[in-house]
Amino acid sequence: MSHRLVVVSNRVGPVNESARAGGLAVALVEALRSSGGLWFGWSGEISEAGIGEPKIEEHGPLSVATIDLSEEDNEEYYKGFANRTLWPLFHYRIDLTTYDRHNYRGYLRVNSNFAKAIFPLLSDDDLIWVHDYHLLSFGAELRRMGCTQPMGFFLHIPFPAPEVFTTLPNHEVIIRAMCAYDIIGFQTEGDRRCFVNYIVNELGGTELDDERVLAFGRTFVAAAIPIGIDTQNFEKFATSREATLHLNRMK
Repeated sequence: MSHRLVVVSNRVGPVNESARAGGLAVALVEALRSSGGLWFGWSGEISEAGIGEPKIEEHGPLSVATIDLSEEDNEEYYKGFANRTLWPLFHYRIDLTTYDRHNYRGYLRVNSNFAKAIFPLLSDDDLIWVHDYHLLSFGAELRRMGCTQPMGFFLHIPFPAPEVFTTLPNHEVIIRAMCAYDIIGFQTEGDRRCFVNYIVNELGGTELDDERVLAFGRTFVAAAIPIGIDTQNFEKFATSREATLHLNRMK
């Protein structure tokens, strides 16, 4: 039986254009171009109505479904909790981290609304692949709605040591939500170790072996699966006229 790949990310990137070397776009565009499937995320647009029915476009074997955000969603979920709280905290910049209860609630609300928007588009045999710190609680919301499909999550930024992560109010709520995924991927073994140490030392979870973890009554995989870059495009850009112009400016 073939399974459709469903990718969920905060933003949906350009499908018909060459993705720039590095970052989330390269990983997702190349995977989806080769396998087809569904890519779901924010359109990048702000509308008064906010999240409504997804807009669906077909690009050969790939379907792209997007939703808009309201101004409140953008401020609380994206600019607020994701980028003023999680981003600096996960990069060990506690001095830059701000916490606001409205932003936290907005983050949970938008994750829930993402789940409600995509749920009708899912098929029983889908494989769901969720990306990055914007969507930590998305999987748990889908599970509450009855989603039983295999669901993986990849964190594209570091995961901080427990001593840092526990400075976040409601940190256990975030971790409990992450444990709804069947596999959680990290960039480095150090990031994976920080996550597992939190599970074991703060929550009383169990590290079953080199990858499997038991927490909140669920067994899931926590693995170091580093992402690379498109080396051919990177090398091509390095010898391009545009790169030469940038180099000359720096000189």
